[in-house]
Amino acid sequence: MSIQVLSEKIRDLQSNWPDHWIGMRDIFKSCHERLGIVSPFDPGSERVSRLIAAGLSVANFVEHSNKKMARNDREPNYHSRLHTAIVLESLTALLIEQRKIDKITTKSLLKEEILLLVAMAGHDAGHDGSRNSSICQLESRSFRLIRPLLVAAKCDPRDIYTIKRIIWGTDPVLYEKLHTGAQTTEFALNHPAWQAVICQESDILASAIPEFEKELTRSLANEWRKLDPISAEGLMSRGGRIYFLTHYAKFSSPAALSFGLQKLVDHQLSNLQ
Repeated sequence: MSIQVLSEKIRDLQSNWPDHWIGMRDIFKSCHERLGIVSPFDPGSERVSRLIAAGLSVANFVEHSNKKMARNDREPNYHSRLHTAIVLESLTALLIEQRKIDKITTKSLLKEEILLLVAMAGHDAGHDGSRNSSICQLESRSFRLIRPLLVAAKCDPRDIYTIKRIIWGTDPVLYEKLHTGAQTTEFALNHPAWQAVICQESDILASAIPEFEKELTRSLANEWRKLDPISAEGLMSRGGRIYFLTHYAKFSSPAALSFGLQKLVDHQLSNLQ
C-alpha cells in the first residue's frame, strides 16, 4: 500500500462520516483481514483468534459508547470514531509496508500485527475531549475501559500487558523519548519500543499529510476550545503547525521512512521557516 492509497482510504472515511458510517467493527475486521488470515494449523493460532475476538469487542464498544455520546452532542470533535478509524487504516498501511520490507510471504496474520491493531482500536476509548493533567491520564482510563473485554476474550495476560503498554505510549509527551530509545536498536515488531513507535506514527500520520492538515487541526482546535480557547487558537497558527511538525510528527520505523513521511515533514518545515 502506498501513501496515495492510504490517502484515498482516509478521504473515503471522511466523506462517509457521519451519515454513511459503516461502523468500527467492520473497519477493524477489514484491517485485520487485509493483513492476513488465521489458519488452525498455524502455531499460536488460538492466541491470535482470541486477540481478534477481543479487537472486535473493543471496536464494538468504541462504536456504541461514542454513538451514545454523539446522541447527546458529546462525542469529541477530533478524538471521535473517525479518528480511531483513520488510525487503524494508517497502522494497517504501515504494517503492510513493513511486510514488504521484511519480505514476509506468509498469508497468516501475525500475533504482533493483531496486538497493535487491538491496542489502537481502544487507545482513545472513552475520550471525552479533555487533556491530560498528568502523564498517561486519559490513556490509563482508556485501558481500564477495554481491559474487561480483553479478559472476557481470554487473551493471554502477556498480550493484555502489551496492549496496556502500547496505549500508554500514545501519550504525546512520550513520543520523543520512545523514538530516541527505539533508534538504538534494530527494528523488530516484537520489540516494545518499536511497537510503541509504529503505533504513535499511526496516531498522527494523517495530520502530517498536508491534504488533511487543516481539517484535522480545525477539529482538534474545536475540541480544545471548550476548555482552553487560547491553546485552541494557537493550534491554528503557523507557529502551532511548526510545533506539531517539530515535536510530534516523528517518523522512525522502516515503513514510515519508506513512505517518505519524514521527508514530507522536513519539506513542510522548510517551507514554514
